[in-house]
Amino acid sequence: MDTSALLETARHLARVGRYTDAIAEYDRILAADPDNTSALEQKGEVYYMLGRHEDAIACYDKALEKNPHLMTTWYEKGYTLRKTGRFAEAITCFERALALDPDYLPALANKGYALNALGKYEDALACFDRILKDSANNIRALVSKGIALMNLGRNTEALAAFDQAVGFNPINSFAWKNRAEVLDRMGRTAEANESRCRVMGV
Repeated sequence: MDTSALLETARHLARVGRYTDAIAEYDRILAADPDNTSALEQKGEVYYMLGRHEDAIACYDKALEKNPHLMTTWYEKGYTLRKTGRFAEAITCFERALALDPDYLPALANKGYALNALGKYEDALACFDRILKDSANNIRALVSKGIALMNLGRNTEALAAFDQAVGFNPINSFAWKNRAEVLDRMGRTAEANESRCRVMGV
C-alpha cells in the first residue's frame, strides 16, 4: 500500500469538498496502519469541516496518544475546542503547541482569543503584543488587542489600536465596529456614528 499516495488522494478529496470519500480513504489507511498520525490528524480536520467537532477531537486525541509531540495536532485540537466554547481546554492545547514551537503564531493568537473570551484581558494582551512585535500590521491581533484594552477600561489605547487596524485595512468592518463601541464609551457619539457608517459601507 502506497500510504503517501493515499494520503494525497484523501487530501484532494477533502479540498474538493468530498468529505465522506476523504474519511473513507483515511479509514482505509488506518485499517492498515493504525499508528498513522498524519491520517488521524487529517481525518480530524475533515470532521471539523463537517461540523462533527467531537469526532474531530477524538481523532486528535488518538494521534496525541501515539505521539504527544505533534505541535499542529495540539493546535488543531485547541482550535476546535475554542470554536465550541471550551476556552480553558483550548488554552491548554495552545500552550502545549507553543511549548513545542514558541514561534507558532496561530497558536499564540488563538490562545489570546480564548483568553479574551474568558475575560483574562491582561494575559490576552501579552499574546497580542508578542505577535505585534514581529508583525505590526497584523489586523486581527490589533483589533483583538483593542478589545482587551477596551474591556480593561483603557479606552484611549484601545482607540489607538483600532485606528491602526483601519489604517492598514480601511474596509475591515470588525475594526470599525469596535472603534464605534470604544468611541461610544468615550462619549464621542458623532465619531462613533461615523464609524458605524463605515461598517455599513456608507
